[in-house]
Amino acid sequence: MADAEEVLVLTYTCDLSFFEDVCLREAQAVRARTTILFDADRLTRGPRRTDYIALPVICRTGGAFHPKLVVIASEADAVVAIGSGNATPSGWHHNAEVWTVLRGTGPTVPQTFHDLADWLRRLPTAVWMEDLGRERLDRVADILTCRPAEHAPGQPVLVTTAARPIIEQLPVPKAPVTSLAIAAPFFDPRAEALRRLVDRFGPATLNLMLTRDVQCDPDTLAKVVKGVPTGLVTTPKSSRYHHAKIVEWRTPDQSWALTGSANCSMAALVKTMATGGNCELGLLTGTPEALISAVPVHELDLERPTGLNVREPDERVPSGISLRVLGVRLSTERVEATALADGRQAPTWLVVGGLRLDHERSDGHLHLYAGIPSPDWSIAFGATATVHVATDTGAEICDVVVTDVTTALSRIDRPSPLEQVSLPAVIVDQAHLTALFEALAHLATVRPERLAAPSGVSRRRYVEGRINAAVGPALLRFALGLDRSRPSLTGDDIFDGSDDEDGGSRRAPQGQATAVRDAAPSQRPETVATVLDTLTTGQRARLRREIGELVDISQDWPLPAKLAVSRLVLTLVAGGLWADPADWSDLLYWLMLQLWMTDQEESLHDEHAALATIGLVALRTGFDRQTEPDSELVERFEDLRQAYAEWTVWLAAASEDAVRRYATGLSGHTLGVLFGQTDFVSELGWILKRSALQDAVDRLGGARLDNGSVVRVTAGRTTRLAVLSALDALRDFPDTQVASDAEPAVHGWWNGRRLILTTRTGMTWRGEMWLHLMTGIAAYSRGTQLPRPDRRWTASGPDDAFASAGP
Repeated sequence: MADAEEVLVLTYTCDLSFFEDVCLREAQAVRARTTILFDADRLTRGPRRTDYIALPVICRTGGAFHPKLVVIASEADAVVAIGSGNATPSGWHHNAEVWTVLRGTGPTVPQTFHDLADWLRRLPTAVWMEDLGRERLDRVADILTCRPAEHAPGQPVLVTTAARPIIEQLPVPKAPVTSLAIAAPFFDPRAEALRRLVDRFGPATLNLMLTRDVQCDPDTLAKVVKGVPTGLVTTPKSSRYHHAKIVEWRTPDQSWALTGSANCSMAALVKTMATGGNCELGLLTGTPEALISAVPVHELDLERPTGLNVREPDERVPSGISLRVLGVRLSTERVEATALADGRQAPTWLVVGGLRLDHERSDGHLHLYAGIPSPDWSIAFGATATVHVATDTGAEICDVVVTDVTTALSRIDRPSPLEQVSLPAVIVDQAHLTALFEALAHLATVRPERLAAPSGVSRRRYVEGRINAAVGPALLRFALGLDRSRPSLTGDDIFDGSDDEDGGSRRAPQGQATAVRDAAPSQRPETVATVLDTLTTGQRARLRREIGELVDISQDWPLPAKLAVSRLVLTLVAGGLWADPADWSDLLYWLMLQLWMTDQEESLHDEHAALATIGLVALRTGFDRQTEPDSELVERFEDLRQAYAEWTVWLAAASEDAVRRYATGLSGHTLGVLFGQTDFVSELGWILKRSALQDAVDRLGGARLDNGSVVRVTAGRTTRLAVLSALDALRDFPDTQVASDAEPAVHGWWNGRRLILTTRTGMTWRGEMWLHLMTGIAAYSRGTQLPRPDRRWTASGPDDAFASAGP
């Protein structure tokens, strides 16, 4: 939905890393604020990012927070999906799930939207959650009800465990029920919920579909099935884990279906949240066609359930209130944390990243802590955006989710295409590439020198917030070298058959990983290098031209945009867009010149220095790849090297982490397979200490610089020709002294208009000088005989000969 303002997800089991990859990118691409609520005990993988609202919640009476809901909404359009799948790879991709999707366009919305909004507004009274969660639920509810409800017949009816048991909300037809069909991956140990469904509907036929790895007691299920005139137990032919929860009942004239999150358990169907039941959400719908009978199945004997891999049911045991920190929330001016604890356990203060948060207020068992950070305070994240929180008693609460609330609640001005697709996918799609260039130009409107952070607010966080609001988190991370490649999903990640089920065991069934690897082999991910290889000659030429134009127009851009452009060009260079080192060396020179001329920004010093360090080393690599670099470019590089040499302390201060981040992905056939493993700081220090003459001598085979002034060469055909050849190669360094290592010893000097050669003759030296060699000495270095010298003389040594030759 292109104009979405809010995305809300409710789930039981939650993989936030997966959620960021498959949902958050799409949501932020359309500027939607994103909120996800999950059971605090069921976070399987933590977040990598802080720019959305991730809220752990806990049912107040000990049940599971078990709904599965997705809302995508604006004031003009809305989509609501209620189903059985958790926000995990299994629930959203690989399991067999059932979802009901409702769309609200036009001047009215389904009545179900208003009912759902009422439930969202009441939810904070039944679960422990932060104030931020209340605000987010209220906002989504307001959008869902900004248009009047349509009271059309046949709409799905929302059912929840908020006030009445779900089983009591299932209408009993006046006509006899011909069939009752039930599919669920979890049954309570005594099959009491199943028994009550049978008693309520009194069906002539019971069809019970059990997935592989079902949690149940086969004996108690069998007793219920035998109590029905006709009982049939089946299992799907497919090897997929069937995680859908369906209750269907039919009469000769009508049929109904309950779908959603509720398993066939007491906690889901018979209890309410107030009596210790789960928080469940479902839809009651009239169905013209049966859902369960559409699944190909095998009949099953519950006395010998071969191949079913039955797991023992494990009812959730309500836990008392223990000390928990539900989240750490960053804003522009303060840091907050919310703890759940009884009065005796509530800490006096908390410590987050060295910052003390004092107790501010309480709301029942919820306690709010807050602190004012210094401008240089920050939290360093590793693989996940979580922190450890310490209490006044020395206790430590691990893996607390962190949210940058200011960033998460802002709407992006102009999201870059990197919010939706990877950089390789952008490169091969002209529309995406054009959008990236436009986003870079918009990033250039964020000028840090014009930004004044509020008093007490971290300037770094403030600048990042402005960048994020302009172009989105993906381009921000790209510019700062913070983007991470997506982790590949393992078989256990994909088919974790126990990702749900009323707080039961989280153990994965044995033997699953092998089956999944066979069914879904991993594919080699696309890289910049691989997609560049697919471009035609014309496409490559066009991309080279567009990147050249981008470098030209970005020369006056501020540092954040310069960082993004520089990293983009380095990535394309490493990927092989330019085959000739002379071409990409020239482009890198202008890039490094612009980085040097760009105004520094204190909050981005680390990135500025790190990218300049890598760029200069890459530029030097380009010179090394050329047999004879362009003399004008060599001269310009020498000026650039001297300019950067004045900032060696600043460059050396680039953190190892920042350099490593920017170097990731730059190895390959262009810069070398080991380029990413270079010690860039040491390498740059060596480069800045050298001279252009040393670089030129390095390019000469068999030459070395002796004492920093005399170039020693090994003999070719003769010592005289070896010296002449070196002098010609070093013509950009007039009057550099070149000497042969072999006998007869020859020394020479060439400055473009006169040549001096001195040759040892016994105990003395013979000096010769040629003037006005207008065509140079290249031909003579290849064997053409020199003309008669304009002057000959005897000297005591090479230095004396050069001094006596005159200017």
